[in-house]
Amino acid sequence: MTRRLIALALLSALAAPSHAQEAQQGFALEKFFVGDCVAEGHFVNSWTGQRRDLTVKMHGRWDGVFLTLKEEFTYSDGEKDTKTWVFTKVGEGRYTGTREDVVKDAVVTTSDDGVTMAYTAKLGGIDVDFHDSLKLIDAKTVQNHADVYFLGFIKIGDVDLTMTRKSR
Repeated sequence: MTRRLIALALLSALAAPSHAQEAQQGFALEKFFVGDCVAEGHFVNSWTGQRRDLTVKMHGRWDGVFLTLKEEFTYSDGEKDTKTWVFTKVGEGRYTGTREDVVKDAVVTTSDDGVTMAYTAKLGGIDVDFHDSLKLIDAKTVQNHADVYFLGFIKIGDVDLTMTRKSR
């Protein structure tokens, strides 16, 4: 009986994909963001150096074509906001995305261990450009860095988040 349990545990471990195997399969939004995730991090203003911490609770649903990702933001100053992304898979490793405040569809490209995403959002009545880079750290963790610009070339800040997928 003990030998069978050890053999079963060993076979299960060998059959489970490693981080390297997952990376070879490519980063897929619909694999990482389905279910519950939480992100913690901050925005730093490039001009003043002021830092604003934030937490984002996310819940994603995938229907085979669309990934719907609801985000609930809580900022360190008490402000709260809710946004919902809808990503459409348009090809292998390619998506478009939209959200309530996004001016035109986000262009999303995945690679073996990450995602790049570019979009323009309306914040406080002005258009702000985001250039996101998400890097898969392990099966449950993604680092997100975004450069934020006004008029496409005036840097106004950086966003850094650590996203952690909850166990399914």
